[in-house]
Formats: sequence, structure tokens, C-alpha cells
Amino acid sequence: MNAPGGLTHSPLSVELAPGKDGLRKAGCMTGFTIAHLTDAHLPLHGGFSARELLGKRALSALNWARSRRALHLRTIADRLRADVMAHRPDHVAMTGDAVNFGLPREFGGAAEWLAGFGPGEQVSFVPGNHEALVAGVETERDARFAPFIASDRGAGWPWVRRRGPVALIGVSTAIATPLLYAKGAAGLAQIDGLRAHLSATRGLCRIVLIHHPPTAMSKPRKALRDRKAVAAAIAEAGADLVLHGHNHKSQLSWIDAGAIRIPVLGAPSASTPPGTGHEPAEWRLITISAEGRGHRIEILRRAVTATGEFADRGRFSLPSAS
Repeated sequence: MNAPGGLTHSPLSVELAPGKDGLRKAGCMTGFTIAHLTDAHLPLHGGFSARELLGKRALSALNWARSRRALHLRTIADRLRADVMAHRPDHVAMTGDAVNFGLPREFGGAAEWLAGFGPGEQVSFVPGNHEALVAGVETERDARFAPFIASDRGAGWPWVRRRGPVALIGVSTAIATPLLYAKGAAGLAQIDGLRAHLSATRGLCRIVLIHHPPTAMSKPRKALRDRKAVAAAIAEAGADLVLHGHNHKSQLSWIDAGAIRIPVLGAPSASTPPGTGHEPAEWRLITISAEGRGHRIEILRRAVTATGEFADRGRFSLPSAS
């Protein structure tokens, strides 16, 4: 299905049949491994002061009390972390919304939680809209998450981190928005930086980490404002995979780049229990190995079950975009 701007997109079904949307059934291989998780929404706020409940936070606190606190459980997030660690990935990547209200104490708690996966050089993070629920928190946020956003080249966004055969490029789409909106934006400077990082790391398996998908997978009030420009930069410079969060769903979409398609993969929340009517918590073990002139990308899905434990939900591989 063709989308505006030359993008193609399709939902990722629970059962991935061989050949569906260019996917292949995966076998067992060894290679560099990355655990991808997203949208943990860790309940770390510990109550609010009257000043903290001004503006958008007040509505978010009401939504949390009414429904969201049943959708995001710390016990599930902690079990997911234990399951990730049992698989001993080479790297862990989280694509935003570690917190709920953008409070400085939440940033500190989320950073401690991420540190449970390993030292900063083995864990990468990009913020989501809940890390920017109100304006003016960027400096505090980035200071708390500093070990997980440290770039190999200078400071600021976007960052680039070379790990083994992989180049991870992190883009922040976290911006403050009005009530009832959860949009994101990268901005021209980040888009130029993204293009430069992707161009400078050709030959490596280039993986973009971003919270809002750069394809037409979100509702308008939650979409990435400059998604077409972000997608165009990725298509121009090339990439092997884009990992995102935000929608709390298993999603696969594509960025058309001439004769190839670049996969854009989203995951459910890392803390949702089963039986809520929403996709239960899931993380992915991504294995990157050499294949011809490009890279083979295989993905193992691990999801929470009715017993509260994590189990395999299926494997698939993506066609090389190199």
C-alpha cells in the first residue's frame, strides 16, 4: 500500500508467515545482538505537589489514575528486564517514554532502572513525548540520561554510537505539545545531523532509534510533524533498520529508498500486562550478521504470557536494506 511521500506501510501481524511483506522465517544464527524495548511508563512519580499539577500534567495525572496505571505495571517491566538480561544481548536500546509526567525525579528513577541493563556504553536511550510533557525539562532530562545518550562524536542530538558491526543513531522527537496532543518533531538541525551520521557510517549496519515513527503509523494528533523530511533523510543516506515506540503496538512499515525498502519496526509497551485489551508487554532480540555485502537482521519476539512470565512469540527476518 502506497502512502504519501513515497512511503509504504503495513501492520505487523501476530503470526508472521514466510514471504509476507518481504519477511522470511528466521533460523538460528550468531551475530551482534540488540534488545529493543520501549514505552515502559515506569510508575515513579510518588505523588505530586500542587505546582506540579499545573497544565498538562493535571490531565495526565487524571488519565493515570483512571486507567493508565492498570496498563503499565512496574512488576511487568522488571520481569521484562530480567528476561532481557537472561538472553545476554550485546546492547540494549530503549526508544522512549520511560516515564509518565516528565518530572526530574522520574528521570532519575528511570535512569537507575536502565542502569540495571548494564553500563551506559551498553545501553542506548532516546526520549519520547512523556519525557517532554512540559517545556523546559530538556537539560535536566539529558543530564540524568547522560550515560545512555553519550555520542561517539560530540554532544547533543542526534547522537551516534558505533558498537561492533553496528552504528546506532539516536534522534530526539520529544517536544512539549498542547493538551490532548502527543506529537513529535526532530527539527532541521537534527535531520541534517541524522543524514550526516548515516552517510559517515556506511558499511556498518545502521540502525536509527526514534520514538515517533517516521512513517504514517500514528494518528494525526500523535504523529511526527516532520516525518516526511526525516524519512527522506533516511532514504537519501541509507539505513538498515529504524526502531521506534510511541504507539504501543507491533508495527512494521517501510521507507522506500529507490530499489530497496528500509524497515521501520515498532514494539508494544514494555510494561503492559496481558488481558487488558491492549498488546501485552514485549521486547525483541535483534541479531545482526553479515550477509553478502549487507547485513542479515533476525528478530526474536519475547512477550509476557498469562502467567506473567516471558516466552517466545515468534521469529522473523528482514530483507537486507544495504
